[in-house]
Amino acid sequence: DQALNVAKAGVDRYRNSTLLAAESIAQALVGESDSSAVITVIALRDQYRLSSVTLFSSDNRIIATSSDNLNLAPRLPRREILAMEEGHPTATIEPEPKGGLLVKVLIPVLSPHLGESNRMLYVEQPIPEQLTRAAEAVQVAYTRYHQLMLMREPMKTAFQLSLAVALLLAVLSAVWMGLLLARRLTAPIARLAAGTQAVARGEFIPLQTVASHDELGVLIHSFNNMTRQLARAKQQAAAAQEQAEQRRLYLETVLGQISSGILTFDGENHLAEVNAAATHILQADLFRGSALDDLHDGTALEPLWKLVADWVEHPRNGMQKELQIERSDGPQTIIVHGAHFADDAGSRGFVLVFDDISTLVAAQRSAAWSEVARRLAHEIKNPLTPIQLSAERLRRKYLERLGDEGETMDRATRTIIHQVDALKVMVDAFSEYARQPQLELRPLDLNMLILDVLDLYRGQESGVEIRAELGAGLPPLRADVHRLRQILNNLLRNALDALQGGVESSDGKHILIRTRLSDASPTKMLELSVSDDGLGFPAELLARVFEPYVTSKVKGSGLGLAIVRRIVEEHGGQIIADNQGLRGGARIVIDFPLG
Repeated sequence: DQALNVAKAGVDRYRNSTLLAAESIAQALVGESDSSAVITVIALRDQYRLSSVTLFSSDNRIIATSSDNLNLAPRLPRREILAMEEGHPTATIEPEPKGGLLVKVLIPVLSPHLGESNRMLYVEQPIPEQLTRAAEAVQVAYTRYHQLMLMREPMKTAFQLSLAVALLLAVLSAVWMGLLLARRLTAPIARLAAGTQAVARGEFIPLQTVASHDELGVLIHSFNNMTRQLARAKQQAAAAQEQAEQRRLYLETVLGQISSGILTFDGENHLAEVNAAATHILQADLFRGSALDDLHDGTALEPLWKLVADWVEHPRNGMQKELQIERSDGPQTIIVHGAHFADDAGSRGFVLVFDDISTLVAAQRSAAWSEVARRLAHEIKNPLTPIQLSAERLRRKYLERLGDEGETMDRATRTIIHQVDALKVMVDAFSEYARQPQLELRPLDLNMLILDVLDLYRGQESGVEIRAELGAGLPPLRADVHRLRQILNNLLRNALDALQGGVESSDGKHILIRTRLSDASPTKMLELSVSDDGLGFPAELLARVFEPYVTSKVKGSGLGLAIVRRIVEEHGGQIIADNQGLRGGARIVIDFPLG
């Protein structure tokens, strides 16, 4: 502040001296004419060592001027004139374009004559460069100082923030360095913990080795050895499990392909294994883990479970038995084998093997009946012809001679002849059932054959409507036309006989013959079905209707359906009987293979 005051005082002194010089010149010019004022201005400028002195008239015309620079004419100081108070001199300090300070003085020159306007004296005097620089330096320093004073609080805040940021960075750096060092020190322990968690998850991966021989290095080395051993043990266990799984799959595949039913029970008499054939033969859903005692449910399989329980509790040699299970569709014959076993691990159990021999028994029974039929036909056929010829000879020779008394002989011989004919029909049936197949296979249209056979029955007055629903576009069937005609005649004859004894319905009696292509099996079959709306097959005979001498008719021989099944089997087909015909009547379904 003092330096600024000194600078201001120096500049003001220079301005005041310039003002005094201008006032002296203005006093000297009072009363001077315009022509003599020029000499006075030049002389006084040199005397007072001023830079520029100019005298203006009242109408702003230059009267006299003197200056260090003669190249430029002085300009009218309009700003100074406007700033000057009326009748009072003015002195201002203004900066020059080149950087210096210039003192400008404007002072009125009074006129001694009344009525004349005052002239104006304009003086310019530059301040010395040394003083100007000193003043500017002080001014700049003063300005900067006051700027710093204004910025003191923001700068203090900035410094505090900077120091706080620096402190925070230092603390963070220290914490980071501490964590880094701690991590370097605890990295082996962290890897060991991660490895332990991996082992807990079942991942046996060795850790990175630590190049140290202290306790931590020994611990990691031991941990790596342990994980390697666990990995080898896991691989061996996985290999053993895979091998056991392969053996199990192999065993299941073998058991699934075996046609015999197999059941295994563990040491606690729980069902351990069951194959598909067992479920199919027993016609029951068996679940692994079921207790043997829980299988005693009082169903048709009760005799089997009692037999198994007896064998399990009382082991014996040669555990084999043939059982007959009563089913709703007929008896089922199975042969059962049982045996106890013990494996290498000491586990004990019981295995049951059984086969369904119902088909075999039926085949044996059919073969036995065929043999019986063949022998009966052979033994009966020989005396029939002589008996019939003898009875006819007696009639021709003695019937006319006896006259009225020949009625008894007539009735007796007629009875003999009729019974011999009946025996011949039975013998022919025996022969038909027992003879070996001699088929003449050729392509035929099954629908045309059915229509041909139906024409023989539609003209009869039996009160039965025979309808046919024949599939369109059926391929030709390779078969023996005479044997198929025999099948149709037998089935239609049986259906008509069944309807003759049935209850009369309001809409009559019906027989339906249907043909179609069946794709239920892997290969396409040609299906032929004959249905009626009679009483159906008796429940106790339904499973045995195709056996010889099994019939519900009073006059039937029981060979018709047996012969039909024999012919169907000769053609490689299948035949079934059920009570799913018209309104619950009987139905026969035959499937012939194509090709």
